[in-house]
Amino acid sequence: MPSEGRAEEEHPDRELRSEFLRGQMRHWMDQVVASGKTRELFELEMWLRAFERFFRIKNQPLSEREAKHLALRNWSEELRLVDNVARRAVQLCTAILTEDQVNLTRFDKYVEGYLKKDDTVDPYVEKLLRQASPEAGLTLLRDALEDLHVLLTDLVRLSRIPYATFTSVGRILYREIRRSTLLALLIDRKFKPIHDRITNPAVGAIIRGIHDGGARRQAAKIFLELFRLLHYLEFADPERVAEDELKNTILVFALITSEARLLLAYIERRVLKTVDPENRLHEIYDSFVYSLPFEMKKVISTELVDISVARQPDIVRARVENSHGILKDCFQQSLVQLAQVFDPLIQGRDIFEDFTAKFEQSVELREQLGRLVHFV
Repeated sequence: MPSEGRAEEEHPDRELRSEFLRGQMRHWMDQVVASGKTRELFELEMWLRAFERFFRIKNQPLSEREAKHLALRNWSEELRLVDNVARRAVQLCTAILTEDQVNLTRFDKYVEGYLKKDDTVDPYVEKLLRQASPEAGLTLLRDALEDLHVLLTDLVRLSRIPYATFTSVGRILYREIRRSTLLALLIDRKFKPIHDRITNPAVGAIIRGIHDGGARRQAAKIFLELFRLLHYLEFADPERVAEDELKNTILVFALITSEARLLLAYIERRVLKTVDPENRLHEIYDSFVYSLPFEMKKVISTELVDISVARQPDIVRARVENSHGILKDCFQQSLVQLAQVFDPLIQGRDIFEDFTAKFEQSVELREQLGRLVHFV
């Protein structure tokens, strides 16, 4: 057992290492912004998070029967989706790395591979493991995902893949993603200035106008969480996703479901305890905890069930479209309702451009239904 003096000596070292890593992360973020790769980095982070959540059964769109008989299910289609997203992640890693870094990596790999001996560890990989830079982490991750793609290409050809194999792939992915301390920090430190700034003037003014520091921090976090969930949903929008990639959105929905649960747990266990039960704010937060799970259940337990094995493109598109619409409406409505607690005059169209269009569409639909009923 280390002595108290030894522990005190080690503590500053840990702090220095943490500060060094945070400094590296900030420098890397600045480089990403300067190179115009902000969207690519956000998408890569989203997929890496989705990998971790997709392999948790509670985030899988399964029927009650399937959830009770996991061992009997064939998981080949799920691994096919993982392979699709892994290839996309490889593309994103390459896009984020500069051309000079990619070329240097290829040259290093060639030289190290040419010089290595059969009885030693691959010196190229050994060199990357010693480096603590974001570029080294991305390169190592890209190589790991390329190797995984080779394995999954053959694996999904089997007539049946058991649940144990599915979870093993998930554990391998988890270890490879977190092999780099900086990539682990990228995932664990959710909110970043380059992605998660509240740019809407109305919401920004609301947050600045909350006088109590604790309430302001809580509200800001919840606003940021809802905006980020809506950002994730952009990658599941059937208007933006190619036909042959629609099934991949299951991973996005798994991530959104998991993140929404964490947000609701935060509200229920921490926020509600600090807000006066007679306050309108308490009522809104409590309504989130009660109503959002119903909307998520519509998606994960109804709309998306069996979508991974669906063969008709029209059915896949309709299911994804319904799921996207349900969650987008849910998160937008929640965000507007929270804003109206602090500013009753604010309207949905002050925050979302499509909020008014959506309302007008619902009015038009109601009028059309009325005319149809009258005609019948």
